[in-house]
Amino acid sequence: MLLQISHATTLTYSDLIAETIMELRVAPRQSDDQLRFAFTLGLGPAANATSYSDWLGNLVYVFSINPMHRNVQIVASSIVETHRKVPDLMALADTWPLPPLEYALYDYLQFSGPVEDSSELRSLVSLLGPSDGMSLGTLVMQILRLIHTQFTYEKGATGVSTPITEVLKHGRGVCQDFTHLMIGVARVLGIPARYVSGIIHSGNSSLRGAAQTHAWCELYFPSGGWVGLDPTNNALVDDRFVTVAVGRDYRDVPPNRGVYKGKAKETIAVEVTTTALTSLPHHLAGERIQPLGVPTYSEPPAPTALRLRQLEEQQQQQQQEREGRLHQQQQQQQ
Repeated sequence: MLLQISHATTLTYSDLIAETIMELRVAPRQSDDQLRFAFTLGLGPAANATSYSDWLGNLVYVFSINPMHRNVQIVASSIVETHRKVPDLMALADTWPLPPLEYALYDYLQFSGPVEDSSELRSLVSLLGPSDGMSLGTLVMQILRLIHTQFTYEKGATGVSTPITEVLKHGRGVCQDFTHLMIGVARVLGIPARYVSGIIHSGNSSLRGAAQTHAWCELYFPSGGWVGLDPTNNALVDDRFVTVAVGRDYRDVPPNRGVYKGKAKETIAVEVTTTALTSLPHHLAGERIQPLGVPTYSEPPAPTALRLRQLEEQQQQQQQEREGRLHQQQQQQQ
């Protein structure tokens, strides 16, 4: 599937800020089943960005904005082709429990961050009733169905740092929570599992997580490698899924993460659009950074009406305090 993707992020601040420093993971990965033909990163205010690959192979962009500003805009545009074969898990020879695995998979078996071990998680795993020698494909499909049927999708029920203990307690969450939960179940069972941040092209179908960044997980099969599973949509990952970054959990893969200097409050808006293409557009840029027309300020702009009222009230208060001190001095002199 050939896709054109736009991932736009707008950060808005309640007052001027300075010295924004940010890292981005918004460029689709290159892999055997996914080819990134072109990528353009638009930044506003204009900034120079450098890139590197992190220890997990994700492409990371880093930039800074020093002049004062009130908005930051990030537009990541990509042309990607996916040719992902959905495996027949029942045809794979792997059985549970898994044999000893290579050390490179160690990190994907450990509990940390939002993927917390608990008695509630162990109770959920017991509902699967795993038995020695059972098909690993059968067990994995049972995990997928269990999470899809036992938990309710509800936007706003959780945050980016919500641990799975809270999801288990309340029985609701979003794609990120269900992904962390499936990773936790797999790790209890000794199955390596990793977090995937990406984008779905829904097309004419109805998929939760479309038109926004999405999350799913990959479980490791010794005979077939990493297999993508989406517990939010109760589906195996196919050509509609575009992988952007992989990690142990969400903390390794946030689309944007940074700091800024100032006391302003931050709000964020994200819009993702995908379009299926029949052919490659002309004049593709393999990698390009381009400026966006977002203003900066060399000094604070003229005071707003609210700020003017605040200044007037401050001046009145100071005048009253001066008059009070003068009256007190006159009384003392008398």
